Amino acid sequence: MVYYDKGQKQPDVRDEINEVIKYLAEHGVDGQVSHKTESGRVGLGDVVESALKKFGITEERFKQWFNLKECGCSRRKKWLNGIFSWKQSENRKK
Repeated sequence: MVYYDKGQKQPDVRDEINEVIKYLAEHGVDGQVSHKTESGRVGLGDVVESALKKFGITEERFKQWFNLKECGCSRRKKWLNGIFSWKQSENRKK
C-alpha cells in the first residue's frame, strides 16, 4: 500500500490503467475483437459493469463523483470484452 503526504499529488488511476492497456496492445493483446453482435456471449467488461451496478456504481455516478465529463468506462469495458469473453450457457441467460 502506498501512502502520500498531504498536498502530494496522487497518480491518476486512469493513467495507470491506460498504461497497462497500452503495454498489452504493444504485446499483441489489443482487445479490438467485439463479441457484442454474437448472441449468447458475455465478456469480462460486462461482468465488471454488472457487479459494480449491484453496488450502485454506474458510469454516470462515477463521472459525477469525480467531476468528469468522460471517464473512459465504456472504452475499457469494450476492451475487456474483446480480450476475454465466453459463451453463456442457456441456464444462465434467464
